Amino acid sequence: MKVTAVLCNHHIGRMIRHLWKVKSKIEPIDRGTEAALAPFGIPITDPKDFLASRLNKVEKVHVEVVGATERPRARDRDHPLHHEQECHLYSSGDVLLKGLDQAKVLTNTVEVREGLPDALTRASGGAAHRVELIERCIRSSNIFEARYEKLPRYIDPARPYHHHARIWGITDIRKTELLTSRLVQLCGAVSGASRRVVRDGPVRVTLGKDGELLQLSVRADALLVSGRPLPALAGATDADGSPLPALGPVHPLISLRTDNFYDQRDVYPGGDRLFPRMLVLHGNATQVRNLHETPVTETQWLGRSLLNTFAVAAAHARLRYGADVRDLPEPVVLPCCHTDSRLFHFCVLQLNTLDLDSSSSRRNIFWSVPRRALFETCGYDSARPALRGLDPGVFDMFLAFYSYGGENHVAAESDDNR
Repeated sequence: MKVTAVLCNHHIGRMIRHLWKVKSKIEPIDRGTEAALAPFGIPITDPKDFLASRLNKVEKVHVEVVGATERPRARDRDHPLHHEQECHLYSSGDVLLKGLDQAKVLTNTVEVREGLPDALTRASGGAAHRVELIERCIRSSNIFEARYEKLPRYIDPARPYHHHARIWGITDIRKTELLTSRLVQLCGAVSGASRRVVRDGPVRVTLGKDGELLQLSVRADALLVSGRPLPALAGATDADGSPLPALGPVHPLISLRTDNFYDQRDVYPGGDRLFPRMLVLHGNATQVRNLHETPVTETQWLGRSLLNTFAVAAAHARLRYGADVRDLPEPVVLPCCHTDSRLFHFCVLQLNTLDLDSSSSRRNIFWSVPRRALFETCGYDSARPALRGLDPGVFDMFLAFYSYGGENHVAAESDDNR
């Protein structure tokens, strides 16, 4: 047993009770106050009578509490966001049960061909002379970042109930934010073009689907905008009548939350004069989860790319053409890069219509390629920084997405936005 110093502390509650017991036995001392005030006609009142008279009076006292917040309003029929019709809600942290096929049915979208359009596959030069710059971006985001936080608890599938020690490091969300921002900066330096970037922009759009309401409320992690829209990659009627994927007995709106409290106002972060040029979407295992707590599958990651890209394009189309638009006068083209800081998914959506009913023959067009790894591993090996398996072609694709559209210099954008 370890020998420690005796503190000799007293029980504060016992000491207070003892103090009250001692003080209650003290007799009041007559100091001659009443005899001194009597010649001047000053009345003397018994304290007990004074307190009794005050307690009998009910006084209303207004107390203003600085920094107090209002109590949240009750979620009832009188709530301003209450609606009689239920709405199916989709947010950035959700994934669809059937993945990409369900996203195509929900958004009335088809793939007309495999791979990306030819206009987007033309990378501007090889990346051999930029390998050092790419490695610097990866190392500074995954190894040399000084901000360490407590990482989520590791769960061993073989021993799911064993509590492993918590470790500190760079969170996957932080890695993705740093890497994408540095890749965008590198693309601007390499291509000589400049893009305005809207970060963490809220996006919300509410659409009808076969008599049901579907609200997409997502976050544009990094939305590149400019003063001119992207040109169409295909004709607006090229995919009309193309069959949608068959989901079998599964309803297209399955696994989506429903609620009677929702805001139907559309939200687009770029404004009416800024057109979307490229969406950089972050997706990490700590942010995106299944409703039934199973690992997110590959097709669910691809479906998330399509649905989030559709939400941003639809919100922009509503702002540009009005809330009642169905078939768009001009298509909205939006490339998207969906990444978790290692795997990159490149896809493009051409939005032709906002009519999501199954009876509509108009189709939106989607191009996609499988996910590619920018690197295999990046971390410390025997206390030394190590980066293995770098694929410069991934950055070439990112640069092609960034540079697509032509007139994207600062001077051209400033002239358009006057």
